[in-house]
Amino acid sequence: MIKSLPKSRLHQLKIKFFIYPLIYFGLYLIALYNADNIGFYLLCFCFMGFMVVIIFCELIHELTHNNIFKKSHHNKIALNLFDLLGANSYIWQKRHLNLHHQYPNVNGWDADIEQKGPIAIFPSEENKSLTKYQHRYIFLLYPLFMLNWLFIRDFRDFFSQKRIIKKIVKIPSVEYFKLFFFKLLYIFTLVFIPYLFAKTHLLHAFGGLLCLTVSGSILAMIVLLTPHINVSNEFPQTDSNGKIGSSWFRHQLITTNDIDNSNWLTRNFMGNFNFHVVHHIFPHISSVYTPEATSLLKSFCKKNNLPYKSYPLGLALKKHYELIRKNALPLHEMDL
Repeated sequence: MIKSLPKSRLHQLKIKFFIYPLIYFGLYLIALYNADNIGFYLLCFCFMGFMVVIIFCELIHELTHNNIFKKSHHNKIALNLFDLLGANSYIWQKRHLNLHHQYPNVNGWDADIEQKGPIAIFPSEENKSLTKYQHRYIFLLYPLFMLNWLFIRDFRDFFSQKRIIKKIVKIPSVEYFKLFFFKLLYIFTLVFIPYLFAKTHLLHAFGGLLCLTVSGSILAMIVLLTPHINVSNEFPQTDSNGKIGSSWFRHQLITTNDIDNSNWLTRNFMGNFNFHVVHHIFPHISSVYTPEATSLLKSFCKKNNLPYKSYPLGLALKKHYELIRKNALPLHEMDL
């Protein structure tokens, strides 16, 4: 069926690959030109934060799965866009393809939702006394998500031997160079160019970076938390032999849900994060074809009495909060 759908749909992604970065860098140039108007300057950086997440969902994620350009090395070259946006494309691709897609929601293996801090995501993980308040302070931490990703998480994945990624990859030396080069380039572009050439105050320059990361973090949390990390999905544990007690196919169904297209955001800017179940089962199907593929999957699951879940965005966020609250420790002592 997918082969019978128009190939011209792929042109939409290729057009977006050129249009969306132009919008992002255009906002940056507009901000520099209006650096004397601090309110407008910071507003431009807020919209840049939104564009980072849109570019990630619509383009970076697709490039990681070789779903935009016909030749895989073209996708790999284009993936360097992610490095220009402050992240590290190499470690992200390894985390996502080799760990998250193989072991979604499995503690100790799913590196995409790996946490080693004050939030207990996995029901089975060892909790700390602080986590009994996590249902309250997540609203303070989530807006800092991108700051953590850009300036802490990538470095921990490169240098900490305790990180999950070290189970499957030995990082080449050239990637260490790229890590530092692009991180420094990112800071120089967003902070020191405005300060040195647009003559904005250094605090205003750092304020722009903060606005970008906070606005991007809020949108990223809305998009990234909804397909896996909620109370309706399962978090299977491995046995003493490292095995999971279900088939690979069923595992994708019980750990993943879709987000229905009942609102403007999910219809236009979530890429494969709304039709996420079929994406996990057929990751090389582009987001422009997943609506039809999802329709077939839903029929198959209904016919064979298999679990398939899809929620409106608001309900999925509510279910995420319920998981965070449920994992708070100890639940019976929480000050409600």
